[in-house]
Amino acid sequence: MGTKLNGTWISAYKYDEDDRLVKAATGIPFNEIFTFNKDTFNFKQFKYQLFNYERTDIFKLKGNKFVIANNEPYLSDVIESLTYDSIVINGLNSGWNRVYKRLADSLKNKTPEFKLTGKSFVRNYRRWADTIHFVNDSVYTSNNYKIGNSELKWERINKDGFDILFTNIYPPFVLKKRIGKDILLSTFEYEKEDYILTEIE
Repeated sequence: MGTKLNGTWISAYKYDEDDRLVKAATGIPFNEIFTFNKDTFNFKQFKYQLFNYERTDIFKLKGNKFVIANNEPYLSDVIESLTYDSIVINGLNSGWNRVYKRLADSLKNKTPEFKLTGKSFVRNYRRWADTIHFVNDSVYTSNNYKIGNSELKWERINKDGFDILFTNIYPPFVLKKRIGKDILLSTFEYEKEDYILTEIE
């Protein structure tokens, strides 16, 4: 299964041993990304998540046990294949199953670099709309969401050509391309959903 893991995997959702969906106690969505390349992996969390954890190391699979640096069991994690584009990592210490979706190369952002900082966008989804303003390189505002007196946080990273947007409200987004004032993006919680951010003055 090692080489079958090659590629980039984005967090989707968690469920417990009774198949019930698990929401984060912090209220921050499941924001993680794994990249596997032969015997090397990189793991990155949203930097405003609880631990702001990132690690690169060698790994191998002993059966379906995920073993780092030849001798370190990674939280006794077990990797199982769900489908070609889904894996579940079972953390025996937490009792949670974490589902990740493989990102297809077609989702890589090939448009010239564009900025979000200092700009405002409308996001329309079905009959629902939200206005988002990226205040600076870490804080944004939303017309529809508040977390008490806490600031809404965001982080944008490039991972092997994938343009990833983490926030502390939504599952991670993949920014696919910019066309005029529109940014096309997708998220992969329970199924792939496509959105458009339209820049406004």
